[in-house]
Amino acid sequence: MKKTYYLFNPGRLSRKDNTLKFIPVDENGREGQPKFIPVEGVSDLYCFGSLDANSALFNFLGKAGISVHFF
Repeated sequence: MKKTYYLFNPGRLSRKDNTLKFIPVDENGREGQPKFIPVEGVSDLYCFGSLDANSALFNFLGKAGISVHFF
């Protein structure tokens, strides 16, 4: 069963070997521990904080059928 993920913290989202890798970044620019999210278990991503990503990631998410919502 696929789940909806909510990203409230600012950070960097990237593709890492067919999974999603989210690295939170604090207000001083220091990176936290990366969190890995398996793509096959994601239905939607809701992003409330600032997010650093690239077009290759969005292409990958589109092919996987994952909708990304920005607020």
